[in-house]
Amino acid sequence: MTAPALEPIADVLGARVADWLDTDEHRDQAWNLHQRITDQHGPYVAAAWLIGMNPHLGDNSPLQAVRNGNSADARAAAHAYLDD
Repeated sequence: MTAPALEPIADVLGARVADWLDTDEHRDQAWNLHQRITDQHGPYVAAAWLIGMNPHLGDNSPLQAVRNGNSADARAAAHAYLDD
C-alpha cells in the first residue's frame, strides 16, 4: 500500500519528521511500516513504534533505520514485533 509520499506520514508523525525522511522512497517505506503496525495495533501504537528505540535495530528507531537505508532491517523488526 503506497500513498502519496509526504501527506500521509506528515499527518501521522508531523511535518518535521516527514521532512527529516529525506526522500519520497523513505516516506513511502515509513508509511508502509506504519500501516502494517496499524492493522494490528492501531495508529497510536504504530506511531510510537516508528519513533521508539528498537532492540532489533541496535536501539535505533525504525525511522532511523529507514532513513539510513536499512529499510529491510526495519521491515524485519516490524515482522518480529507483529509476531510477538
